[in-house]
This record gives sequence, structure tokens and C-alpha cells, in this order.
Amino acid sequence: MQENLIQIDFSQIESLDPCIQGGYKIIFNQEIPFMIKFPDQEDQSIVETIRVRIMILGSGKDLQQLTLELSSENDLFFYYFHTVDKDNFQVVKTNQKLNTDFFGYPEVCVKTFKRCQLEQQHFAPILYIQQNARAQVSIIQTLEYKELTLITFEMIAGDEEIIKQHVYYKHGAVKSKFQILNAKIKDIHELVKVKNPQLLLHLQKYLPN
Repeated sequence: MQENLIQIDFSQIESLDPCIQGGYKIIFNQEIPFMIKFPDQEDQSIVETIRVRIMILGSGKDLQQLTLELSSENDLFFYYFHTVDKDNFQVVKTNQKLNTDFFGYPEVCVKTFKRCQLEQQHFAPILYIQQNARAQVSIIQTLEYKELTLITFEMIAGDEEIIKQHVYYKHGAVKSKFQILNAKIKDIHELVKVKNPQLLLHLQKYLPN
């Protein structure tokens, strides 16, 4: 019973995410510090933590599509994505001089952002906000004597409908998770009350009313 009280399952809530409907699978989901630059402030930049998610439809030789998504917990209206399928991958491969086929592209994306997450002194993502709902992410590797652009992702801002779905889901998910956590705290309170009332009295001295 105690193990069940500690474990919290949000999978049912997360399954309602509009970005994974239709069979998409999330293969990377982490928050990473980004340097953000704006077109009218070329000499200035800000550093902000951005959530990076990589999602695929299909897998292996049945891979149909990959989507790279950028969002922010601080701004629910911040949403950019990069989508590649078999038809447009050749353009991406040529422009980026990639040494992989379409089926290896998800691994390239995951490895790239893992480096940004785990080796922040050497690999840094820079987000260039552009006009016309466009943006560009460049992954910069810092070498001993110079900086090298490893790969660039062309991003598109979510339209009004995508943003609406995104905000609606995020708001609902936070509300639902809060209700689950509140119920879990009440369950733990009742358990401690029965098993160790002295401990509960001690804890209540330090808890707000």
C-alpha cells in the first residue's frame, strides 16, 4: 500500500497531448538552456530554458515522420516545430551535409540535443527568432580556437489553432496533476495519522495551516 501511495501515474493525462495523437511516439523530452537572439537586437541575446521534444511516427524502416518541438513553461504561447518526412528529407540532408539517411535522422537529432544537455560547455543551441513566423536553431560546438556549427534546424511557429490546442492541453494537464497530487497528499496524511500519529503531530508544527 505504501508503494502505491508514493507512485504517481500521469500517463492518462499525458496521453491527451494533441502533439502525440495519431500514433506519434516521444523519443526525447528534456529542458535545455538556449541562447535566444532576435532580428532587431543582433547584439543582444537572452538565455532561457526551453523544452525540447522529438517525436516520431513509425520507427526503423517504417519511419514516416519526425517532429522536433520547442516550447516553454514560462510562455505557453511560445511554440516552434520542425517536421521532416521522406519527401523533404533529401533537401535537409543536402543543406546540412548530413551523412545519414532518413531512417537515421531521429538518432542524429537525439544525440545532438543530448550533447547540448550533458555537455553544455562544448555544445550550445542558439535560437534565432526570425520574421514571418520563422526561426532557426543552430547547434554550436565550441572548439579550442573556434566555434563550429554542427547542424541547423529550420523552425516554424505554431499557428493560432496549434497554439490554442497546446495552451488548452497544458492548462488542463497542470490542473489535473494538481488534483491528483492533492489527493495523494491527503492519502499520505491519513496513512501517517493511523501508522504514526506522533510523527504527524511533529510534522504539523512545520506545515502551514
